[in-house]
Amino acid sequence: MKSEIFRRELIEIDMEAKNTDDFFEQMAKKLSSLHYVEDTFEKAIRERESKYPTALPIQPYAVAIPHTDCEHIKKPFIAPVRLKEPVKWCEMAANDVVHDVRFVFVLGIKEAHQQVDLLQNLVVNFQDEGLMKKLEQATSIDEYEAVLMTMKGLEL
Repeated sequence: MKSEIFRRELIEIDMEAKNTDDFFEQMAKKLSSLHYVEDTFEKAIRERESKYPTALPIQPYAVAIPHTDCEHIKKPFIAPVRLKEPVKWCEMAANDVVHDVRFVFVLGIKEAHQQVDLLQNLVVNFQDEGLMKKLEQATSIDEYEAVLMTMKGLEL
């Protein structure tokens, strides 16, 4: 069920982050304090992002989907974040291309075989301009969560 993967306590709207390092530090602290990740998570997700960046040049809103290996995850989640101001983020499969990312979906998946399907389904949803516009315009966690629950194909 989507409510089991999109955890309300992990939804952030208008989060302030100076850059990706600041973002990862804030998210790692939150995820760790709520017992979603191991202490190794922050280092692991930074290393993976430096080697395999995750920004997608989807129009009209670039989206990043940072994730790391299963051993750094205690329980599965997607942490959906809307940044107050865009952060420069390297493009997936093109380290030298940078995008202004405002939407970040941090993945914490326990089963490696689920990751590919989940990523594909997320990308399909991100290409729905109406859905992304609703995420941009949501003014509360309740509204944001309601839009997330309309996303297709995200049951684990």
